[in-house]
Amino acid sequence: MKADKDQPSRARRIWHLFWRPVVVLAATALFLFAVIAVNQEQVSIRFLTWRSPEWSLYWWLLIAFLAGAAVGAAALLPGRAKGALRIRRLRKALDEVKD
Repeated sequence: MKADKDQPSRARRIWHLFWRPVVVLAATALFLFAVIAVNQEQVSIRFLTWRSPEWSLYWWLLIAFLAGAAVGAAALLPGRAKGALRIRRLRKALDEVKD
């Protein structure tokens, strides 16, 4: 298969794959630093009759942040998988037409 001028270079494709995780990691590090610096008060969470142990507010915020990130990532997986399969199918059809 010949390299087309329309397709991005290998380095550019790799950059597109990794820039988002780098930005997410930087934002997470900034968030964690800010939370550590500000929220050191001991708190306990109550829900109905359940009461949590007293932990620093930092830990509760960190748990909430990580849970939200996990739920958000899980919500994106089906759409990304469907898109990847569609792209693969279209590339295969394009290759068949080219030959």
